[in-house]
Amino acid sequence: MTPSPTQAVAEQLREAFEAKDLALLGPLLDPKVRWGGPEETEQTCHSRGDVLAWYGRARAAGMSAQVTETVVLDSAVVLALAMSGPALGPNAKRPDTVFQVFHLAGGLVVDIRGFQHRRQAVAFAEKPLHARG
Repeated sequence: MTPSPTQAVAEQLREAFEAKDLALLGPLLDPKVRWGGPEETEQTCHSRGDVLAWYGRARAAGMSAQVTETVVLDSAVVLALAMSGPALGPNAKRPDTVFQVFHLAGGLVVDIRGFQHRRQAVAFAEKPLHARG
């Protein structure tokens, strides 16, 4: 049976994270992908290049993520990521596990948000893109 488009992207995201290969991640991202919280901050990414640069800096600093779970919904993928390495970011804290929500449109990731709890991530992933804060 042929996987759904969302399932195919989920498998490719998992492969990119497991291989730690930004060349595999880049083609999955919309050129105008947004990654960040509801508010705009200095850390909010607004493009494929921003996201790839962030992951590149994190990898260069010794941070890594291992996929421990994948949840596939109609138009979103949630990856549970076991984190290791140094903490990065403005508050210099890193949880042991993060849940990244990758919302899709047109077969590409257009929005990425992070959560510390699976329940929150899945609830957010179930919301239509226009209803997201």
